[in-house]
Amino acid sequence: MATFTIDGTAIAYEIIGEGQPFVVTPGGRFSKDTPGIRELATELARHGKQVLIWDRPNTGASDICFRGASESEMQADVLAGLLGELGMAPAIVVGG
Repeated sequence: MATFTIDGTAIAYEIIGEGQPFVVTPGGRFSKDTPGIRELATELARHGKQVLIWDRPNTGASDICFRGASESEMQADVLAGLLGELGMAPAIVVGG
């Protein structure tokens, strides 16, 4: 499992496939290891997509973070930073 530190927060992620950048992000307190997440990413990769699956801050193997005006805003900022660092921006984001 790879990690990248964005604004002091370690983020766990995996990249599956090559091609047009996509992000599959689970909702709630679910991690990238939630059943269905990897399967969806693998299927997208079979169709020419490079898919990022990740544990948002405060979920899975990523660090806890209490920064920002809201948790949703903080997670969006971290994802934007992660996509930039990985050279995957812009990307299509899908999730629950």
